[in-house]
Amino acid sequence: MATRADVAKLAGVSESTVSYVLSGKRPIGEETRKRVLKAIDKLGYKANYAASALAGGSPRMVTMMTENMFLTPPSQIDGALVDGIVSGVAQSGFHSVIWPISSGDDSDIQALVESNFSGGVILMRVTENDRRAHYLHDRGVHFLIIGRTNVGFDCNYVDRDFETVYRNALQILTDAGHTNIGLLSGNSEINPYMKKASSPFKVTLELINSKNNVESGSEVARSIKQNHPKVTAILSLLDLATLGFVETCAEVGISIPADLSIIGVNMLEDQAENSKVRISTIAFHAYEIAQSCGKMMVEIIKAGKIETTKRSELWVGEYMDRGSISKPPS
Repeated sequence: MATRADVAKLAGVSESTVSYVLSGKRPIGEETRKRVLKAIDKLGYKANYAASALAGGSPRMVTMMTENMFLTPPSQIDGALVDGIVSGVAQSGFHSVIWPISSGDDSDIQALVESNFSGGVILMRVTENDRRAHYLHDRGVHFLIIGRTNVGFDCNYVDRDFETVYRNALQILTDAGHTNIGLLSGNSEINPYMKKASSPFKVTLELINSKNNVESGSEVARSIKQNHPKVTAILSLLDLATLGFVETCAEVGISIPADLSIIGVNMLEDQAENSKVRISTIAFHAYEIAQSCGKMMVEIIKAGKIETTKRSELWVGEYMDRGSISKPPS
């Protein structure tokens, strides 16, 4: 097994320089840092992050903290977000790990903070006043939220600009002549971003509640004529349910887009491309968003002190016309 001394010898530096590259405790020249990282990669050296932390270093580790990830079947979006964060973090010479926590139990969060295992935390699946955000904030831990929610104070985040995304989708549907639009959503009520986005348009939004799985989407297709007879277009906030919906439409005699138009705003492009009926979308570049999130987290860690001015990014996405939208049937 390679040692720190082996890395130092191969890179032509001292062991302390290797330690500083791994811990980020002192600035190291870019050429030297690259030489050390190349030696680490060639030798397969595995740093002891716990030992570095105990020695007072700042671990070059980013933790993705999430709860309830495996209680429901994950969509491809979950995988794209994780892969993107891993890539963004790795490009900056750091490493990443998933730290699952139990719902309502702070012991896992406490264990992470007290171990000094991680240089920074990316919070996933956040909720309003998320207790994890408050715990990390109170203890001065670097963290970033992927998504946005009201936690009671300013914080770093990367998210989609949902209001603009929804407004662009509604503009496309209304330009085609649709005024009765079904909103395929996993929520029991229309969210505030959608309400605000729809206010300039003369449209009627009908909430079509569904679980985000293929089976539930199929059930919606079978009942939509009976339950929502006036709806001529679907704006979908789900990915898996949308795939089930369009797959079943043909079975129940619904032609897309002749009978019913559809646009997706929360699905990956390969999902929309490979669906039984190709689906027009406001592109959701989940991997690229998460990659940027990972890079931003590393920048925050490298900055050292807790910054008073918080960092944020909002992404929209371009319109991808795949022919699933037409004028309403006469």
